[in-house]
Amino acid sequence: MKRHLFYSAAMALTLLLTACSGDDNNPTVDSVTDPDTNNPNPTPTYALGNTGPGGGIIFYLGTDGHGYEVGASLGLAKWDDAANLDNVENVTGLGTEMGTGQANTDLIVAAIGDGTYAAKMCADYEQGGKDDWFLPSKVELQTIYNYFRNCGCMGLSPSNNYWASSQGDHYTRAWNTDFSVNSATTEVNNWTFEVQKDQTLYVRPIRKF
Repeated sequence: MKRHLFYSAAMALTLLLTACSGDDNNPTVDSVTDPDTNNPNPTPTYALGNTGPGGGIIFYLGTDGHGYEVGASLGLAKWDDAANLDNVENVTGLGTEMGTGQANTDLIVAAIGDGTYAAKMCADYEQGGKDDWFLPSKVELQTIYNYFRNCGCMGLSPSNNYWASSQGDHYTRAWNTDFSVNSATTEVNNWTFEVQKDQTLYVRPIRKF
């Protein structure tokens, strides 16, 4: 009887310590049992600002629990590393909306090929054991900006202009967002706008999970 009471007390203490050891920056885990194998299958539940499955910062979550995370800065690069502006690629079929960045990146890399340019740097990037990173579209990049502008947390560093994978109205230009501008006091076309593809801006990859 004493052994049983000692065991019950020890189990209660273990559960209490486990419950108190959570980390606000990491996802919680809901235990789900696989009906076929009768084995627990933990599924993470994420929140904005958590560390994502690829080690990035979660900046967007859909109603189904899936979302997007943004990775580390990859430094500076051109949108297209052609020798001059007259030789940049006209990449057709590129989107601007949420959910188009991955396809944009694939199209850009297929059109330009090898090199050290924004989309290729993102496509080649690996972080947290994940290799499916891509250059964000115009709206995906704006969503990153809006998250860090409104979250009350530390913003991206460096706080500067970042490339989007969306081509501009003319094939020699592409979209970018200036993360140093305060959108609350600045018109949107002064913090998200088109620039020539031979400009050197910052590059930051994202991935969907």
